[in-house]
Amino acid sequence: MPEVMTNQWAAQVLAEHEHLRELIADLKTFLEAPRPKIGEKGSHTWSSELSQRLVTLHDELFRHFRFEDEGGMVEELSVAHPRFADRINEVVAEHPQMLKAVRGIMVDALSYSEGEKPEDPQLRRVLAVLDQLAEHERKETDLIQRAEYRDTGAAD
Repeated sequence: MPEVMTNQWAAQVLAEHEHLRELIADLKTFLEAPRPKIGEKGSHTWSSELSQRLVTLHDELFRHFRFEDEGGMVEELSVAHPRFADRINEVVAEHPQMLKAVRGIMVDALSYSEGEKPEDPQLRRVLAVLDQLAEHERKETDLIQRAEYRDTGAAD
């Protein structure tokens, strides 16, 4: 039986969530600035910057999700707090979808940088995906906090 996750381990995961929230907030701030239209001067530079930020976010998400999925967090939380198992599995099942959504935006940003009309010419879905990522991290954080810090009915 795996050891029950320590609060220190939970704190590490929660710190990673905070870092991801900072990356998301930074991307949102970047997107608030005026954007050159496709093919206009500066559009390549703007979309290259967006692509760089998305690659960084994708890499950080991939590493973080792999840590959660393969590092024992899911199993340890599920064993220590069985009443949260279904919710934990639901949240973790979102990981591949989140990564796929970020990759899709990266493709659109690259198309934009080449002066080609992307699937979403306004790149509107960028904010929607960032909001989904933020909500996903909030749900995970809430589950960890409820399980590790507040659940007094942990396995004996």
